[in-house]
Amino acid sequence: MAGEGKTRNTTRDDAYAYLRTVKDKFENDREKYDDFLAIMNNFNAGRIDRNGCIEEVKELFKGHRDLISGFNVFLPGSLEIADWYNLECR
Repeated sequence: MAGEGKTRNTTRDDAYAYLRTVKDKFENDREKYDDFLAIMNNFNAGRIDRNGCIEEVKELFKGHRDLISGFNVFLPGSLEIADWYNLECR
């Protein structure tokens, strides 16, 4: 979309590596990992739009600055989840 900036050059391998990171982070909380997969599946199936996906991920990963930073890699700069959000939700 116009005005949203350019996404970074990420690969399928980057996405799989990020999924492994999320899975490892929640190895003792499988439900959170499953919720993340559900969000991504809903986005891919068109049941939620990009903004809805970002909002759901932001809420799910509240307090996990590393996961939010990792998710930002896949977003255009103008849609990144801001650092202030992470700092407030610790």
